[in-house]
Amino acid sequence: MSVNDAWVIIYLGDRPEPPRIPVFFKNTWAPLFNDCFQTKKVALPKAINLKRSILFFLFFATVQVAFAQKDTADNYVNRFTTLPLFKAILIPDSSSFDNEKIKKNAPFMLMFFSPDCDHCQRQTKEMLAYKEELKNVQILMLSALPYKDAKNFYDDYGLSSVPNIKVGNDANHNLQGIYKVRTFPSMYLYDQNGSLLKAFAGNIEIPTILAALK
Repeated sequence: MSVNDAWVIIYLGDRPEPPRIPVFFKNTWAPLFNDCFQTKKVALPKAINLKRSILFFLFFATVQVAFAQKDTADNYVNRFTTLPLFKAILIPDSSSFDNEKIKKNAPFMLMFFSPDCDHCQRQTKEMLAYKEELKNVQILMLSALPYKDAKNFYDDYGLSSVPNIKVGNDANHNLQGIYKVRTFPSMYLYDQNGSLLKAFAGNIEIPTILAALK
């Protein structure tokens, strides 16, 4: 039987009952298989070469993805050297807050958080512990979770007693999507002129934030 028959037999060494494949493979895969597996001496080197080719391809693809991710991580923040236009719904009265309501000549920190995030809760506790040192920094904490979740967080941490900290709802992930936020908390610190000073991802000690303001 040959590759022109209705079924193609592929011989693997001395196996008594070689497996079969349908005829629609005969013009593509059959010649390769018949060539590679006629003898063990031929099959082994070609299999090794095929394996090397696949490994090289995977390595090349991985390197490309790694560089792409590094480029995104390193450079996308540079798009926000000034604060983009935004609008948030504030807790607890559902009033709106946008760029026009940021005080001039005072630093501003935008913090993306999630009420159920342990790291965000830890960061908030540290901010409250340093509330005197941070009193001149305008802080807007934005969550994309439902309004009621942000409201519960606001009440649980007594944020109404800290006038420079505002909590808002980022409806439909609008601003979070612009910043491509992947980590909570994520913080963006702007100087009194509205220029980006520093971007932080994850828990950051408050002295580090204060140092960036100097």
